[in-house]
Amino acid sequence: MFRITDIEDEARKIIGTCDDAKLFRWTGDVVSMIANKGDFEGFKGWLDICTSGDSDCARKCITLPREVETVTAINIGGHPTVGYGTLFNFHMNGMGDCRERCDWSWQDQGAWHYTYRDIVEPKKLVAQLQMPDDNGKQLIIFGYDSEGQKLRRQVDGVWMDGYQVPTIYGVAVPDTIAPTVARITGIFKEMTAGSIKLATQDNVLLGIYEPDETIPQFRRIKINRPATWVRVAYMRHNPVFQSRFDHVPMRSRMAFLLGVQARKFYSSNDLGNAQQFELNATRLEIEAQQKAEPTTTVSPIQVLDGEGSLTDRRDYDIV
Repeated sequence: MFRITDIEDEARKIIGTCDDAKLFRWTGDVVSMIANKGDFEGFKGWLDICTSGDSDCARKCITLPREVETVTAINIGGHPTVGYGTLFNFHMNGMGDCRERCDWSWQDQGAWHYTYRDIVEPKKLVAQLQMPDDNGKQLIIFGYDSEGQKLRRQVDGVWMDGYQVPTIYGVAVPDTIAPTVARITGIFKEMTAGSIKLATQDNVLLGIYEPDETIPQFRRIKINRPATWVRVAYMRHNPVFQSRFDHVPMRSRMAFLLGVQARKFYSSNDLGNAQQFELNATRLEIEAQQKAEPTTTVSPIQVLDGEGSLTDRRDYDIV
C-alpha cells in the first residue's frame, strides 16, 4: 500500500490542473476500476464478532460493520460452514422458512439494512450526539408509524417524506409530537463532526452512524444455529478518499498511475486508449498480487452429501 501523498505529484501531472477534491475523486475511480477485476489483498479482511441477545433469534441475525461489502466465508464458533444466497429460502430444494438445517450454515440477508436491528415493537426514536458541533444536523428517518402511515414532516409549509429526529447535544428525548415508529425503510444523515447514535426511547441501540456516513446501509447474515461468536472473512467496500494521507489499497504504484491515464482518456471519451491503459494497469496489479501470495495457498475441494459431515454421522468414531 501507499498513500495519496506518495503519488500526488505524478498523478497531478497526468490529470492536469486540479484541486484536492478532483484528485481524491479520480483516485477513488482508479482504485474501483482496478479492484473490481480481482480478489486483491488490500480489500480482504477478517472479523471476530461476539453475538449476544435474550433469544436464539437475536443470536442468529448478525449485522456487519459498514466496511463489509461481500462476505466470502463464515466460521460459526469454530465450525466451518456452507453459505447460501438471499433467495435460498425460495428454492425448491431449500429449507424454506419453517425447517431447520442440521449442518452449520449461514445465509446472506442482503446489504440494504439501515439499522443494526429491526424495531420489534413500535417506539419513539432519539438521537445521541458525540459532538456539540452537530446540534441541529439532519437525521431523517423514512418508514411507517404504528398506524401504518408513512412518516412525514412539514418544512416551511411543505410536506415531505421522513421524520427528522431532534439532534441536541446532551439531550436524548423524543419530540412531543414524535411519531411511534414501527418500520424503517431508509435513513439520511447530514455530514457531521462526530458520530450520531440512533436509539429507541427505552435505549435500545439501532445504529451508530459515523461522520461521513450519509446513507447508512449494512449487510446482514443469518446463521442457522445460535452461537457466542462468529468469524467472518470479507471483502471491503471500494474506498472514498478524503485526505492526502489516506492509504491506497493497491500494491503497484505503476498500476495506479496507468489507471490515472485510463481515467483521463475515459473523461475525453477516448475509449480505445482508455481500455489499453486500464488493461495494463490491471495486469500490473495482478502481477504484484501474485508475487505477494504464498505458494502454500491451496483450497482443497469441499465435499458435501445428504448426511452432513463425517463428524455428524452416528456410525463414525471420532478419535
